[in-house]
Amino acid sequence: MEPEPVKACLDTHAVLWTLAGDPRLGPEARSLIAHSKRPDLIISDIVLLEISYLSAKGRIEDAEGIDALLAKVAESFRVIPISPEIARIALELDFPHGDPFDRVIAATAKIHSVPLLTRDRSITAAGSVKTLW
Repeated sequence: MEPEPVKACLDTHAVLWTLAGDPRLGPEARSLIAHSKRPDLIISDIVLLEISYLSAKGRIEDAEGIDALLAKVAESFRVIPISPEIARIALELDFPHGDPFDRVIAATAKIHSVPLLTRDRSITAAGSVKTLW
């Protein structure tokens, strides 16, 4: 059996904006998402943790609550666990900051050889992973 194709990996804000239909989602990202099936779009499992963190800090809200939001995210995208290789690559990335969320998300895209859908300029400027917005 062949592995399922992967088209892109989504950063946390791309996940949230996709689910909310937010117009801040970039046109190239929006088009790729619109023409993809659920298994084609991956997220790192650390995205779920970052969403929980942002909710606890009051930076995001969901009318249905955090449990419903996390379930919706997990149902909408293929969740990829952190592997030993992703953990290693995350620390090897040439990023200007040490944000573990960004590092693991970018390493997940890199390991799967797909673009990272992100608006994060520091990730894009680093050039360590292909980005699309």
